[in-house]
Amino acid sequence: MNFLIPLGVMGVLEVLGNKMETSIVIRTKNEEKWVGKVLKRLKEQTYKDFEIVIVDSGSTDKTLDIIKNFNVKIFTIKQEDFSYPYALNYGCEKALGEKYFVFLSAHSLPISKTWLEDGIKNFSDQKVMGVYGLMQALPDGTIWEKIYWNSLKVFLYRIFNYKKIVTKGGIGVMGFTHAIIRRELWEKNKFDERYGLGGEDGVWANYWFRNGFYVILDSKFSVAHSHGLGLIDLRKQFKNWSNLSTPQPFKKLDFRK
Repeated sequence: MNFLIPLGVMGVLEVLGNKMETSIVIRTKNEEKWVGKVLKRLKEQTYKDFEIVIVDSGSTDKTLDIIKNFNVKIFTIKQEDFSYPYALNYGCEKALGEKYFVFLSAHSLPISKTWLEDGIKNFSDQKVMGVYGLMQALPDGTIWEKIYWNSLKVFLYRIFNYKKIVTKGGIGVMGFTHAIIRRELWEKNKFDERYGLGGEDGVWANYWFRNGFYVILDSKFSVAHSHGLGLIDLRKQFKNWSNLSTPQPFKKLDFRK
């Protein structure tokens, strides 16, 4: 079952059949801790030509109550149907954005009010398939997450507005915790739903790398993102990431067991 909540300007545009340049697709399930702050930061963006599409897979906390206070479209999918690529494909199918899809975790907090504007500026070359940024730990992240993610290198990259052309895949390259892609490329090659546990982002990027496209790593498009993991659990998470190059069905993982 899915439903649409038309609010404010976005609702009017939906009724009139107009399209936005960009759609931001956010997957949610029990994200009450950060989703309100994320949506507030998006509302404050200097770039305004976007809609927000929420794909919720059975939240039982206050997530839905929080997001209903914002100009968003909400669609629901069954919990048992969820996988990372399926939820993204579903959201993209429902989206009106004509040029760009932005994928953002519900606990990935954009670093600035110019975050979207800075990211989209990178698409002047038609061979740019996408843009992604750096990550730092959220304020409530563990000491180990802050040691790893809030490194001096990341700090300096952000201070000096680091930007890099990336022409091949790897762990973290075009991760869909925060990324922008061209809609036309998704329409030609949708996310492989065999990678239900994750890794669909890397598979998709590698396809376009092989076809002569590249991505931009832009420190201005960074987010704060973490999961509250200790040292042992971080090691488990990295091990899981290294195994995502092969198709696996979705299953709920808890690295804190």
